[in-house]
Amino acid sequence: MRVFASFVIGSISLIGCATTPPPEPKGGPRGLRASEHLDAARQHDAMARERQAWPEPHAMVPGDPQQPVVMPWFRSWDTSAEHERLAETHRAKSAEIYAQYEAACGAAPGSETQVSPLEAYGVGGWNTATGVIVYLAPDAGPPDLLLAKLKCHRAAMMLAPGGMDDCPLDLPDITLDARGDTDGITVAIGVRDPKLVPELQRRAAHDLEAAAHLRTKRP
Repeated sequence: MRVFASFVIGSISLIGCATTPPPEPKGGPRGLRASEHLDAARQHDAMARERQAWPEPHAMVPGDPQQPVVMPWFRSWDTSAEHERLAETHRAKSAEIYAQYEAACGAAPGSETQVSPLEAYGVGGWNTATGVIVYLAPDAGPPDLLLAKLKCHRAAMMLAPGGMDDCPLDLPDITLDARGDTDGITVAIGVRDPKLVPELQRRAAHDLEAAAHLRTKRP
């Protein structure tokens, strides 16, 4: 009986280690982006198909691989169903991100949504206790339109990784306040987590450096 138990346990171990699930993508500060959710969904779909293709395991008598043994009890768990559920969850989250993007950006061209207004119009800034204030050129406004552009860019960054790892708008739980006149516009950006304030300020400084670099290229 001990020999038989050892044989069955060894078989289960081999089956359990046959496929190693791929690691979940890390995503950005706000979680997985839409493209990463779709990649994860495809991986879970493939694992579900692979699991469904495996032969049904059954216990064998040692020395007679064709003779099944009547077990005192039997339970099964089909992990393919779990992979199918996870795939559907990732697809639903991807669709939710795309819906949020369409609500924020409408029919705006992708070439515009990928450019941060902070980088396009920034001319200066200073740190505050909860974040940073960025000073923008007057043509960045009016404030309502500027806020709409900021929200759109924030939504666009969640579609796919796009080299915007240093954008302050990609941090979670930020607050935005825009006000201005004919002389210029100020955008106050805050973050609710005090631990993220230095990171927000670092990212804002990065955008202002990029804005200064762009100004030197303009005619």
